[in-house]
Amino acid sequence: MKPFLAALLTAGLLALTACARTESPETATTAVVVDDSTPQDGGTLIRRIESDLNTLNFVMHNSADEKNVLSYLYDGLVEFDENLQIVPGLAEKWEVSGDGKTYTFHLNPLATFEDGVPVKASDVLFTLKKIVDPASESLQLAGLFEGFNLARSRAIDDRTVSIAFDRPKASQLLSFSIAVIPEHIYSKGDFKKDFQWKVVGNGPYKLVRRTAGKEILLRRREDYWRKRPHLDSILFKVIEDDGVAWNAMKRGDIDEMRMNSDQWNLERASPLVEKTIDIHRFYYLGYNFIPWNTRDPILSDKRVRRALAMCLDRTAIINNLYYGTARIITGPFTPDQWAYNPSVEPIQFNPVAAQALLGVAGWKDTDADGLLDKDGKPFQLEFLIKCGNKTSTDQGQIYQEALKKIGVKVTIPCVDGATWQSRIQSGKYQATFLAWNLDADPDVFTLFHSSQFPPNGQNFVYYSNPEVDSLIEEGRVELDLARRTEIYHRLHAALAEDQPYHWTVQVSTKWGVNRRVKNVKESKGFGLYSWYPGPLDWWIPYRDRKAPAVTRKP
Repeated sequence: MKPFLAALLTAGLLALTACARTESPETATTAVVVDDSTPQDGGTLIRRIESDLNTLNFVMHNSADEKNVLSYLYDGLVEFDENLQIVPGLAEKWEVSGDGKTYTFHLNPLATFEDGVPVKASDVLFTLKKIVDPASESLQLAGLFEGFNLARSRAIDDRTVSIAFDRPKASQLLSFSIAVIPEHIYSKGDFKKDFQWKVVGNGPYKLVRRTAGKEILLRRREDYWRKRPHLDSILFKVIEDDGVAWNAMKRGDIDEMRMNSDQWNLERASPLVEKTIDIHRFYYLGYNFIPWNTRDPILSDKRVRRALAMCLDRTAIINNLYYGTARIITGPFTPDQWAYNPSVEPIQFNPVAAQALLGVAGWKDTDADGLLDKDGKPFQLEFLIKCGNKTSTDQGQIYQEALKKIGVKVTIPCVDGATWQSRIQSGKYQATFLAWNLDADPDVFTLFHSSQFPPNGQNFVYYSNPEVDSLIEEGRVELDLARRTEIYHRLHAALAEDQPYHWTVQVSTKWGVNRRVKNVKESKGFGLYSWYPGPLDWWIPYRDRKAPAVTRKP
């Protein structure tokens, strides 16, 4: 599982400034044949990102927005197709040893970085060394390569690399859907500081500029080694507020965005939207959840976490906030995955029973002030919210009112996206509303294993349970699917009992795309992105294009 955080998720780079012309249809002195059924090269796609990025260093990235930008700058060693099957990327073929411990990849001889240097086996080894190096703080990726044996791994030749592990892992091949960074660039200087915004990729686009808090411009590589994408450039605009983004979408200032459920419900049938926007609705491999920071004195008691879960009316939230376009989930796997245990019962909405359970845990209103207290301290919780995310704000207010009725005081401070993510990753929070976008395999090692507290992994709820550790370790190396399914069903039940997260709902994603963008397809489980070729096959008819962003010297 390679999860990505999402909200219910440089200086001195090239010394370039940019001036964007007024966006209007392109003109030309030569005649252009307009044919909306035949892909045409050129044009700029304008995409929304929901929070400013913290880095474009692939090894250190954590968020879905960072992943979206990086996917244009790097090709994976292997990749997923629209059916979530592994297909060649930088590696044109591979072999796995009989014991499942060694993977041999043969790199495509045409693959190059944007500076023209071929992608080499030594670059693959260098990337893996950086991922597993604790100093890199690769929270997103390090857990995927637990057991990597550097001593037994080697570059057989420039195009062939052998990667060894101490033990087999059922999902290991899927973990190699990673970028490969160039050793001749990233081995020089301070890896964490010097490469926050400097990118030398091997993908179809290269970074032209980044304006902090505003936008990122990518330009297509003319020397790209695979099938070149149709679009000349990709312009990402940072728009944190959902309402501001939706108004920009309706004006045509951006070409795509994730819609919240209110926008979908109110506007999907409006004449303007029907005329200009295609709305795609699908279930991601992912879910919404409330992480409970178990290091917090209040939240360290699983009885308290369960009682709090009993005060969230998920049926009402599905009907009122998501207009019936979501489903209740009970654990870390989605209902479409084989690992999901259907026998785990959802926690029912029952505030009376919740208050009684809190009483058993020692929380009672001893001074009759309307607040529960224990050892002289009142029951107060802070739910951290990302500003501009309407769904999280609405859900927080509903939860706040429900908990007030049983004697729990809730505050809902909002912070900008970068601060929100930083506080979560550093453990400086009690609870928040989050979503995971998941990879194709249900390995939850990086999320719940006790060895994966930050900076080693993504266990930022600081959850530790020896039984769960053992099940995770057993399940990730079990190659027999029937046996592995049984292990993961037990794991699902154990996590549901302990509630390090309150798994809330799986919401069908609503994504708006301007109708000028053609050949937009969906993948089951991944939606519009994170599969090949996916958005690399999108194109814009000549007559529907806007003037591209122009980069000029200051």
